[in-house]
Amino acid sequence: SEAPRLRDSPGDRISKGRTRARTQTFMSDTKLNGNANHISSLLVGSGEYTTGYVRGGHASKSDKLKGVVGLVFFDLRHRGLVGERIIIAGTNGKKFPFVREHLKSAIGECYNMSVECETYPADDVARDTKAYIKAMDTLKKGDVVTVFTPDDTHFEVVMEAISRGLHVMCTKPMVKTLEQHRQIAAAAEKAGVLVQIEVHKRFDFIYEDARERIRSFGDFGHFVSYMSQPKFQLETFRAWAGKSSDISYYLNSHHIDFHVWAMQGLARPVQVFGVASTGVCKSMDIPAEDTITLTVQWMNLKSGNIGTAVYTASWVAGNADVHSQQRFFYLGHGGEITVDQAHRGYSKSEDEKGSFRNINPLYMKYTSGHDGHFGGRHGYGYRSFEAFVTAASKLNHNQTDLKKLDGFLPTAATTLQVTAILEAGRRSIDSKKPITIKYDKEGEPLSFS
Repeated sequence: SEAPRLRDSPGDRISKGRTRARTQTFMSDTKLNGNANHISSLLVGSGEYTTGYVRGGHASKSDKLKGVVGLVFFDLRHRGLVGERIIIAGTNGKKFPFVREHLKSAIGECYNMSVECETYPADDVARDTKAYIKAMDTLKKGDVVTVFTPDDTHFEVVMEAISRGLHVMCTKPMVKTLEQHRQIAAAAEKAGVLVQIEVHKRFDFIYEDARERIRSFGDFGHFVSYMSQPKFQLETFRAWAGKSSDISYYLNSHHIDFHVWAMQGLARPVQVFGVASTGVCKSMDIPAEDTITLTVQWMNLKSGNIGTAVYTASWVAGNADVHSQQRFFYLGHGGEITVDQAHRGYSKSEDEKGSFRNINPLYMKYTSGHDGHFGGRHGYGYRSFEAFVTAASKLNHNQTDLKKLDGFLPTAATTLQVTAILEAGRRSIDSKKPITIKYDKEGEPLSFS
């Protein structure tokens, strides 16, 4: 049965009003989506990606000024794809009055959309690292959880959710070790729940198209990728950068996942060597490497031919025409592809000096739609979450199964090679030697040597 709705603490419920248009849209979409509206949603993590509110007490200055997760779930509720109940769980309750005010102005008033939500811990609690457990206590089996917290906390939160029969969408990297990843995959299969990684590049139409073309090029030969963020972003990450994770886990994970997805069933990574540059983070009193490069040897499964890949990520870039440089080059035996995700022929400038930007609304479109509501439902930053809640609803109603979902979603079961590369890279940097990935009899990454 439905878990009882919690009594609201002061200020927890905002934008209570429902317009006539809002109610009609909800009812219409509910008819189309069965009982999807019964799914409650818990968003674990209250930082930039979830709410757009960042360290230092202000809205994000990055390309996520309104956040992503919270905005998407408020709109999914608006459409009837999830239920009325949305919960945000963080660790510092004293910041939630400011978070709610930010959500109201940045989302509610901007898009004429309800941002009603419950928050954990209570507003008078300075710190509670287990607040998400109290929130989970109010959920029922089949509800959904998103996890956008520091990397070293993911395993505990995801396993707790699985143990309660909750479907999980976890930011990349899901975990930092292959051993923990295998545990999650096994637990999810046993519990019959979906655990999906939020790697939104898979939902970018250009990357989707590139993946299918790559798979027709014969053997894999070479892949090189680069992804960066400006150094001012490190202030947002100061609490965890170099402590709970590094820049390779944070950014290389995107293109490593894409490459693994493109090579699924065709080739696999066998050896990793990692190197890192230092200096800028150290000057900012942040214990992290500036830039990390992983060189990976791959083996084509049918021919035994060797391919090479070089993945580079940095968080010390300067201010440029884009927030994040993102590009890759792929060379197969029968063709090649180049993608520059940051520059798609769409730029803007204003009177203010330094305002020239290449912009990418294909990720998250924050401008309003023709009806004044949120207009970014086609963005790949949105579509990954929509695919998750749609799959979770179908699982709940026995309209699909985990094996089918493994065929097209980035699930825990199909992303083991990503974690294997990332962990091997970290091991290589620390040991200053190449790391070999060992596989089990089913062909899945097992350990290292």
